[in-house]
Amino acid sequence: MEAGSPGNGPGSNGSTKFNGRDTSNRQMRDLSVRAKLTLLYLAVTFAGLLIFGILSYGALRFALFQGKKTHLMGREQRLIQFLAENRVQSPPLPMSEQLRNYTIVTHEGNLFEIRNTDGSLLFPREVSGPDAISPTSDDCTEPVFFFQTLEHQPAMVMCHLTLLNGQPVRLLIGGSLEEEFNILLRYRNALLLLAPALLSAAAICGYFLSRQALKTVDRMTKAAINIGVRNLSGRLPVPSARDEIQELAIAWNQLLDRVQSAVSRLSKFSEDVSHDLRTSITVILGTAQLSLHRRHSEEEYREDLTRVVTECRTASTLLDALLSLARSETFSYEAAFQQINLCDLVVNGCRRVEDLTEAKGIMLDWHLPHEQIFIQGDELLLLRLFGILLDNAIKYTPEGGEIIATLSRTNDRVVLTVSDTGIGMSEDVLKHVFERYYQGDLRERQTQPGNGLGLAIARWIADAHRAELTAESAPIAGSLFQIRFPVMASNLLEG
Repeated sequence: MEAGSPGNGPGSNGSTKFNGRDTSNRQMRDLSVRAKLTLLYLAVTFAGLLIFGILSYGALRFALFQGKKTHLMGREQRLIQFLAENRVQSPPLPMSEQLRNYTIVTHEGNLFEIRNTDGSLLFPREVSGPDAISPTSDDCTEPVFFFQTLEHQPAMVMCHLTLLNGQPVRLLIGGSLEEEFNILLRYRNALLLLAPALLSAAAICGYFLSRQALKTVDRMTKAAINIGVRNLSGRLPVPSARDEIQELAIAWNQLLDRVQSAVSRLSKFSEDVSHDLRTSITVILGTAQLSLHRRHSEEEYREDLTRVVTECRTASTLLDALLSLARSETFSYEAAFQQINLCDLVVNGCRRVEDLTEAKGIMLDWHLPHEQIFIQGDELLLLRLFGILLDNAIKYTPEGGEIIATLSRTNDRVVLTVSDTGIGMSEDVLKHVFERYYQGDLRERQTQPGNGLGLAIARWIADAHRAELTAESAPIAGSLFQIRFPVMASNLLEG
């Protein structure tokens, strides 16, 4: 195979492992929630059984070995007691004879040795090499326990420095661990046999538990499938149990309420827009056709053109509002922030509507500070925002009313205020005045039609400049709108 072949590259093995992990992760993601819950329940059960098995096996092993230690210490006491009882006999037997009798009585055989402090064997006289007890420590002042193979069996040996007939000796007593290890082996085999059965039962229980837990979710899914744009009145069933599923169902039903309300407002708004555009187009088309088929004087042509221009402006304003709405939904408009003189912006915005206010018999005035105020912002957007506030004030201020635009600054704010002496708004209207498509129940709506988008767009522009747009109003008492720009977003320069 060539060096550059794909099967023999240095990274081929790592790539294979990575693809294997990626495939495993993808397969895990593709599993249903019910399958994931079952596997999770099975994994938790397996971990619990494993921890229980290890801890219980360790506890049993510790208890058995502690019992063996207690048994060896008891044998030491019995040996000392046996020798003491034989010492009172007359005549007393030699110690070697007494120890030989003790081994016969207790049947302990070679698992018993007595050595002098220098290590020489005192009893028995001879011990075969494999069965000789080899203590792990010479210091046996306190009982020392260790493991050793004696007579081809595992054993536990106790080494203890004690006195026999007044003579210090090192006593080595061993006990077979064959029974203890048999008990541990049977217990381990029982655990290994029971584990598959318990895991199978856990898998079955996990499946049925997950199925029962997700039954409510299945009902919610079936109900959600039947909910669409044409059937937004449907709602998800809310379970009676006060759990996370109930909170999810309530949250989705609240979302559906908001969606239904928004779709309803949007449908009504679309109908209004269609009607307004159709009316404007009909007027423009009729006026143009009439002008083409009839000869008019110059004054009559100018009147027709003025009517066409008015209708074009109406349609353009409506389309501009729709475009601004679309931008505000996705924030796709790229704001061109630069240093802006707010004083000039207020003057320019007011002068644009001077003729309109004069024609309606409304007094328009503006108040500016002595020093110039500069901020960082998008001039076109801010002109749009200021124009919306002035347009609303003009629309709902009757003849003889007054509109005042005021620009001021404090230590932490730059404030632009537009106040009027118009019809005002009720508290209920004031709560929703910045919502899209919302139109308050105003008496002047028929004579001053709106689309419910102006103040929503104004709020979007204010948010884009990190400014706060608020409204204060009362019926018959007029309205007051304020834009508060933070100082951190502005650069104040004295002129």
